[in-house]
Amino acid sequence: MAHAAPAVGRLERRKARTVAAILDAAERHFLERGYEATKVDEIAADADVAVGSLYNHFGSKDGLYAALLEHALETFEAYMSEEAPADLTPLERILDVMGHLARFGRERPGEMRVLCLPQPNAPHESLSEVVEQVASSMAAQERRTAALIEAARRQGMTRPLHSRDAAAFLWAAWKGILTLGPRAERAAPGDDRELRRLLEAAVRIVIGGLASEASREEDETVRTILESAPAPVGVPEPVKRPVELKRSAVEGSLREEFPELALWIAEVQARTGESPPAVRRRLDDTAHRLTAAAAIGDRGESTPWAYRVFARRLGIDPEEPQRAVEAAALKKGAGERSQSAGLLEDALLIAVAQTGVPVLAFDAAELDGELWLRRARAGERLAGDSRGIPAGRPVLSDTVRAVAAPFGPVDAAAPVTAATERIALAALEVKGVPEMSIEEALWTVVEILREAA
Repeated sequence: MAHAAPAVGRLERRKARTVAAILDAAERHFLERGYEATKVDEIAADADVAVGSLYNHFGSKDGLYAALLEHALETFEAYMSEEAPADLTPLERILDVMGHLARFGRERPGEMRVLCLPQPNAPHESLSEVVEQVASSMAAQERRTAALIEAARRQGMTRPLHSRDAAAFLWAAWKGILTLGPRAERAAPGDDRELRRLLEAAVRIVIGGLASEASREEDETVRTILESAPAPVGVPEPVKRPVELKRSAVEGSLREEFPELALWIAEVQARTGESPPAVRRRLDDTAHRLTAAAAIGDRGESTPWAYRVFARRLGIDPEEPQRAVEAAALKKGAGERSQSAGLLEDALLIAVAQTGVPVLAFDAAELDGELWLRRARAGERLAGDSRGIPAGRPVLSDTVRAVAAPFGPVDAAAPVTAATERIALAALEVKGVPEMSIEEALWTVVEILREAA
């Protein structure tokens, strides 16, 4: 009986992996072939599961497609529900809504297309219900945007126009950019510069069409957007490898003790240096929007609280000073102007401030192989730290040595310097931290580093 609970836990994790594999395969097949032409047995083969297993989990082809829509809708609503800063004008709030939609489309392109492309004809009742939920959610977002346009019109910020028609046009245009055409099809998270250029042009067009003459003269945000130079066309860009986020290995004994523990890693071709004006403005905005406590998470928020609980399970006092990026976040007060510490440190700070997830960075060339999680060995120390790591405590390690300890020091042998050309990123997932928050934190750092290149 004592071993029953772990067995159940393993079965649940295996089931979750099977469901995820089926949904990933289903997304590819439905998007490539359409609903009618997609075959369930081909999805099962792609997911490397038995057809019977697929039917056990989803019941039917309609049930599978409904689950895919539900998952995409849940993610979409999570992106769109993020609250805007209280001091934004209605016109800036419109941009904020479009920004959330663009981020969803860029970071979750498959789910974006699943929601926005034509749905099956005459679906069964169970699928019809989900299709209606998707339509209702999109309609609610249009109404929200229309209300913002109307508020901006009443304050003289926009030209005289019909708010509902304008909102419908904006959403149709934005969804079209993010889901249709070669730019959208070629785009991938972390490697979508062409799509981003198109979105930047769209922002200038939208603001140019919406903004009143008074806004053009008096609103700094409007002036900045309209006066910003479009990205040069035809200029060759440096070849950059696509960025992939993935879970790394976890030592068996750690996985048994902490089943939800995971290490997410990514590698980005980028250099650090001074932050460009756009990043410094984003850093200032982060400082303005967040209080010092919220920068690494208010005690009542789930993500930072989960890290605190995990730290205590390791025997670590979460009140002790943390790494530099978290310490810097704690020093910020609401409305204070944040001091730039350089591109990489600014990117790490913005990521932890927006998601509650700390991200570590290393010079990839100084690491020996891929990072993974294991237990510290007796007497093991990090370079530059004389205290040593308690044996058995989780550490981030390459194939040769430990390079960081969760909630503790980072190895001084692989720092990111001005000579670094490839940056390895890592973020820890613990029980209670949503996977989406981990991905968002890593993509935030990747995006800032690559856009500044």
